[in-house]
Amino acid sequence: MKDVDIRTEYVIPEPECKTVNGKSLDFENCKEQEKAQRELCENPLETAGRVEGLSLDPFSHSCMQIRDEENQKGKYHQSLHLFKPFRSSTKQQHPVDNAGFFSFMTFSWLTSLALLAYKKRQLLLEDVWPLSKYESSEVNSRRLERLWQRELKEYGQEKASLNRVIWRFCRTRLVFSVICLMVTMVAGFCGPAFLVKRLLDYASLNESNLQYGLLLSLGLFLTEIIRSWSLAMTWALNYRTAARLRGAALTMAFDKILKLKNMKEKTLGELINICSSDGQRLFEAIAVGSLLAGGPLVAILGMIYNATLLGPTAFLGSAIFVLFYPAMSLFLMEEFHIIRKKPECSQIAIELKSATLAWDFLNTSAQSSPKMTPKLKKDRHESKGKKGTRKIKQNEQNGPLTEQNGYLLTNSDEQPSPDEKGISLTNPRLQRTLHNINLSIEKGKLVGICGSVGSGKTSLISAVLGQMTLMEGSIAVDGNFAYVAQQAWMQSTTIRENILFNKTYNEERYNNVLAACCLRQDLAVLSSGDMTQVGEHGANLSGGQRQRISLARALYSERSIYILDDPLSALDAHVGNHIFNNAIKKQLNLKTVLFITHQLQYLVNCDEVLLMKDGSITERGSHEELMVLNGDYAAMFNNLQLGDNPHIEVKNKKNVNSSLKKTQDKGQTGSVKKERNAKKETDLLGQSEDKEKGALPWSVYGVYIQAAGGPLTFFFVMILFVMNVGSVAFNNWWLSYWIKAGSGNTSVTVKNETYVGQSMKDNPHMHYYARIYAFSMVAMLILKAVRGIVFVKGTLRASSRLHDELFRKILRAPMKFFDITPSGRILNRFSKDMDEVDTRLPFQTEMLIQNIILVFCCTGVIGSVFPWFLVAVGPLAILFMILNQVSRIFIRELKRLDNITLSPFLSHVASSIQGLTTIHAYNKTAEYRHRYQELLDANQAPFFLFTCAMRWLAVRLDVVSIILIGTTAVIIVFMHGHIPPAYAGLAISYAIQLTGLFQFTVRLASETEARFTSVERIHHYIKILELEASAHIKDKTPPADWPQHGQLTFGNVEMRYRENLPLVLKKVSFTIKPQEKIGIVGRTGSGKSSLGIALFRLVELSGGSIIIDGVNITEMGLADLRSKLSIIPQEPVLFTGTVRFNLDPFQQFSEEQVWDALERTHMKECISQLPLKLESEVMENGENFSVGERQLICVARTLLRRCKVLILDEATAAMDTETDSLVQETIRESFADCTMLTIAHRLNTVLSCDRVMVLSQGQVVEFDKPSILLANENSRFCAMFAENKIAVKG
Repeated sequence: MKDVDIRTEYVIPEPECKTVNGKSLDFENCKEQEKAQRELCENPLETAGRVEGLSLDPFSHSCMQIRDEENQKGKYHQSLHLFKPFRSSTKQQHPVDNAGFFSFMTFSWLTSLALLAYKKRQLLLEDVWPLSKYESSEVNSRRLERLWQRELKEYGQEKASLNRVIWRFCRTRLVFSVICLMVTMVAGFCGPAFLVKRLLDYASLNESNLQYGLLLSLGLFLTEIIRSWSLAMTWALNYRTAARLRGAALTMAFDKILKLKNMKEKTLGELINICSSDGQRLFEAIAVGSLLAGGPLVAILGMIYNATLLGPTAFLGSAIFVLFYPAMSLFLMEEFHIIRKKPECSQIAIELKSATLAWDFLNTSAQSSPKMTPKLKKDRHESKGKKGTRKIKQNEQNGPLTEQNGYLLTNSDEQPSPDEKGISLTNPRLQRTLHNINLSIEKGKLVGICGSVGSGKTSLISAVLGQMTLMEGSIAVDGNFAYVAQQAWMQSTTIRENILFNKTYNEERYNNVLAACCLRQDLAVLSSGDMTQVGEHGANLSGGQRQRISLARALYSERSIYILDDPLSALDAHVGNHIFNNAIKKQLNLKTVLFITHQLQYLVNCDEVLLMKDGSITERGSHEELMVLNGDYAAMFNNLQLGDNPHIEVKNKKNVNSSLKKTQDKGQTGSVKKERNAKKETDLLGQSEDKEKGALPWSVYGVYIQAAGGPLTFFFVMILFVMNVGSVAFNNWWLSYWIKAGSGNTSVTVKNETYVGQSMKDNPHMHYYARIYAFSMVAMLILKAVRGIVFVKGTLRASSRLHDELFRKILRAPMKFFDITPSGRILNRFSKDMDEVDTRLPFQTEMLIQNIILVFCCTGVIGSVFPWFLVAVGPLAILFMILNQVSRIFIRELKRLDNITLSPFLSHVASSIQGLTTIHAYNKTAEYRHRYQELLDANQAPFFLFTCAMRWLAVRLDVVSIILIGTTAVIIVFMHGHIPPAYAGLAISYAIQLTGLFQFTVRLASETEARFTSVERIHHYIKILELEASAHIKDKTPPADWPQHGQLTFGNVEMRYRENLPLVLKKVSFTIKPQEKIGIVGRTGSGKSSLGIALFRLVELSGGSIIIDGVNITEMGLADLRSKLSIIPQEPVLFTGTVRFNLDPFQQFSEEQVWDALERTHMKECISQLPLKLESEVMENGENFSVGERQLICVARTLLRRCKVLILDEATAAMDTETDSLVQETIRESFADCTMLTIAHRLNTVLSCDRVMVLSQGQVVEFDKPSILLANENSRFCAMFAENKIAVKG
């Protein structure tokens, strides 16, 4: 046992352990802080587990407790207990830790669970023991990290070897494993080579020696027992070692993920694979790796033995062992460095000196957009800071800015990181973004940041948060962070826990935060209130609700520096005004706030305003000072006041998931999607994953056979297997027949003496025998090759068809499926389950089929020559069947639990990657790492038991087989003289072969059934997933030029998002004339985006009809409908690929048309500056473009399509005033002949529309020309516009 070295302190320093206010904390205080922090996160972290049906004990595996025990008793104390033959201790929680030598070696500690599974006919999570604390990822990851740090210290970064570290981690246990394996090999060699040979010699003797014969039988029995149990000990040691390494390595991998600045070349899918399939490969490498050590020994012993019998020709045989070590490239990715220095002045919160920063990408084609792009801005992050005289000195920290007060973000006081060494200003991986930034922000100030698309606002905040690479200068920060992202990141927990974010609950402060963020009204309409479960990515919340919860999280966190990235964009004017005055101005009165916004009216009340342009700060000062300066800022603000750029006036965009997808949730006073029936929805969102019960149905095997080619293909493959086994049997029989023929009693004359020949060469028919034998060898090889090719093709076809069908079902699934299904469950099907079907299942199935045929073949042969053998086979076959019945349930249920527990684990990985910036900002890496370890251990528990269960069965089957061998040997001894020696030899050799084959076949049957649970899970999704309507409907295809005019008629339209949820559209009726421009307004949750969802049929209508140019859209195919409509979403969607692919995925337009669309959206200069222009790479989710640039690309994509009906869902929300105005003009000119629906929070956006529709509670309450509605003082539109004006005036 080498879990912890008590003589070395290797606890990885967390940020809290660095310094606070420049003073060092002693170790004990740090530990108390760490303990308190962990206690705070217990309840919230448990919630995700409850969603998946997991019951987890957050700190059941305390590394400190183990270290204390080892300090008192020595680190090998627990391992030494294994040398006790028998133990009755119950001190440890897991029975494997209480097992004695024989129990551990034979896996007898698992018997109670096997019997429980057989009794209940199933296993639940609560029936399975938690993972042993000695296998826990916490204990082993600390040890692996310590060994890795030692490796770095000894060899340096360049020469450090992970393979060497893994060897050090495993070597003690692997050495013992190899010793056990050597015993296995020697015993396995001695039995057939010496004892069986002597037993056959005894059978050929004329005189009987019963005592000698029984002694040989006993010796054979004991050597087989030693062989079997020593091999079992090898597996027992290897499985524990592999489980420890898997937990440690995957935890280290996640630690690396949590320290990444950006994903660079690693996509979410690749990282998910590392944590699922690659972790499994690592486990298997350790589990079977030591077995390779037995190969050379067996080869040497075998060659020596054969050489003594056959002479030098025995050395012609050779064996080749190939060991493949996969590279773990993840560990080479660049990390954050979390060391930073506090500013020189104690009154300064953030200081950047001559800072030049860059984004780091894999290659030049994936660079971020160039900086010299006019009118383009990265609006994603904008800072709020109060007024003061400061210089912004910006420096890039290579680490997440966490709660490490007063540490330099760069490496001036530390060794540069390996990844940072050699960075130069010409590094092709780096795209310079910020230039010579000098800025100081005083503590307690509110600083507003504005600028055009691509001006560097996002980069400025990213630099402060440590997401960029510093090329020159320095950054210093004194304080800890709270961060509100532009696209709010939500956890799959309750609303309350999303706000608390692992902090203790303080009722007074909590209620004040709810009031400041206007959340009380939303929570009041929910049956569960703030205990309502939030769906993945906030699927059941509106964009405004998600943003307000994110802001509430920041307010509740009580930090010293607040970074707010356009937090009011998704809110109505009056709500935004309330939050700015009550939350930002009042509650954050004494805090340092960086506030990015496009709504310039709020900058009036900021202490200082920063205007960014082309990656630099061009203007800085108070609002009044900048107005007197009469520069770009003054021009922008004057346009706002004059109304020339109405978009700035109330830039309240709604954060709607890809526009149509998620505004579904808007409920009138809160989230429509969750009103009143929130309890039912919460139950739906929080339900655990379904687990099949009982034996695997035959239909699952039928599905796989059908996917492989159908019954005829299966029958053909089975014939090939039979012929292959038959050809081998015939080959062996013919050889024995040839040997039996001998010389053919041919007389041979030598030196005038004649005698009967003894050599096979003397047989006159030798060439005949040789030809038949050669032909049979050729036939055997051909049949093997054909069988292999056909089987591989069939299994490959099966896995491909299952994958394609699953993928088709997922793509065609309605949106509600994704709202209630965690991504981890879907990813689990495509990673772990598909990996089983692709790799392990074909291998297991091939061996099973072949072994079953071999068992029948061998049984038939031995029964024909030695019927007494069947007397021993009968009773033992019954024992085989009993063991099979018990083990089938046991192994199958553990495999199902393994599959189920992997889903929440993968969900957590995906969620953490998506929220990395927020996790870094709040310094929550420790909590997320701990939650990761809990879920990993929860998965390792059934996975470890599953692997052990297969060996549990193997040991017991081995015992039955050995009894059969012993019985056969005793029969040979007692029937001495009655059985021909040749038959005795055949009997004992077949007994050894058949018994090993029989137990292996039974074990394969159980294991293969367990592997088929992956097919069951994939088929379960294929079977239960309902699909959207057909893409095309015969005889309902609209004309090619439809719609010719673009007239829309809604007739009593009703819509709800899921069954048992309230209507979000209630008897909506209106008609829109061709080419009419309609503005759609209303408070959050009034149903604005639901109109778009209904129009695209993302959710089918509950009643009524929608008619476009005389055609009822509910009667046509979805592809026919959606191809004729266009939408510019508020949350832009870009796909991994090239710029050209994102603009024209189906290659329908010429390059000139594509460039024309980019020019009209003012993106031509930006794209033309990229190294590969249109062929430049777009990273996952478009991360190498700002949010504003992504929106412009989406506008260009829509311009190319030129559809007659267009929906704008806050399409210019992430753009500055000037770009917004230009794009709006482009849209008006390009879509002059189109019917256009503009969904807006900013009311001035819709003043130029022909008519304005006002929605409230899913109904149309006003629909008229804007001038008429404004003229009516009692109209809702007039009241909303008045509120808007008040907000603009501040």
